[in-house]
Amino acid sequence: MNSCPRTVLWIDAHLEYRSPTMRHLLYALPRLRAEGWEIKAWCLRSDAPREDVAHTFFRAPRWLGPFELLYFTLAVNLYGLWLWLCRTPRPATIIHATCGTYLGATVTSVHFLNCIWARTQLRIGLSGWRDVVRYPLVLIGVSAERLQWWSPSLRLALAVSDSVADEVRTRACSWVKVETLPNSYDETRFNITVRNRQRTIFRHQLGFGERDIVLVFASYGHYKRKGFWLAVTALSKLRAAGRNKNLHFLVVGGTPEMISTLQSDLESVAPDWSDWMTFVGNQAAVENYFAASDALIFPSYFETYGLVALEAAAMGLPVLLTPFHGSEMTLSDGVNGKLLSYDPEVMSRQIEEFLAEDRNKYRQSVGRGLTKDGYATALVAIYGRFVAAPLE
Repeated sequence: MNSCPRTVLWIDAHLEYRSPTMRHLLYALPRLRAEGWEIKAWCLRSDAPREDVAHTFFRAPRWLGPFELLYFTLAVNLYGLWLWLCRTPRPATIIHATCGTYLGATVTSVHFLNCIWARTQLRIGLSGWRDVVRYPLVLIGVSAERLQWWSPSLRLALAVSDSVADEVRTRACSWVKVETLPNSYDETRFNITVRNRQRTIFRHQLGFGERDIVLVFASYGHYKRKGFWLAVTALSKLRAAGRNKNLHFLVVGGTPEMISTLQSDLESVAPDWSDWMTFVGNQAAVENYFAASDALIFPSYFETYGLVALEAAAMGLPVLLTPFHGSEMTLSDGVNGKLLSYDPEVMSRQIEEFLAEDRNKYRQSVGRGLTKDGYATALVAIYGRFVAAPLE
């Protein structure tokens, strides 16, 4: 056992706040340091303070593009093998890596399931040459995560949701314990007070009247996977029936190039899209656009949690979700939102039913989601239990 038991090594290419997988660990960093934990990191880039985290950087050429993660995975595993061949002591008591990144990890966080996404992507269809080129990387990811779950070093898998935990249990070796560690949200940004304060201001800026009904959708890419076209189809059917003409679709996220492509494709799907759809692009303060809305619609084909749903629910927005992995962590059907069908015809009717209801009946609930402090408390407890038990 390491001579300093309260040490942990984080391994991920992007230890950054913009990373939906790593921001939670960064939020927990002050609490871990206060509890006496020594933190190390192997990464490409990091937002962690150098005085709090001992970094080992693996520099990657800029031209690698989508192959950057593959490069990082190969680099850290070769580095770890070299340390083992040199009989170097284990770098930390806990080696905590993102699933499929480092085979010598003792703890892995499971924020994605390539094995499920590979099948789902074939079912819904590849979108263009980029998906075709990247699909082999998904298959590599399937192999990497399977090797991770079969690794003799692994002792604990931290799944982001209960449904993901169930998937891992069916695939991991018997010695791997699987626990659920839900996503966290920034409660200082996503709350009802912010919604009440910003609602009128941003509805006015966006040109929405008080009688308008605004459904918001948020994504920084992967529009087909996240159900953008499902939502458009269902809402178009609703409008074609001649009802709910005051219904608006607010789309948050996307670069100007992405948005231009979406708008061009919309001409053949919903020619009147400009009458009821508003694109605002990437926004640092997405909470302001949630505040301007009446509900979130997020009919994703595949997630492992759905952080956008958690953040919207924290603001008291009803959440309209399909049954993707992790939706069970946020949605209580009929309590804080509505479960949608993947069939656009059925979805359209469900949305119409929702719009006809008294939406005040839906109450704020984040389900199993954690605040930043709640996540830090849970992580400290998990690490504490881990070091208290022998690894061998």
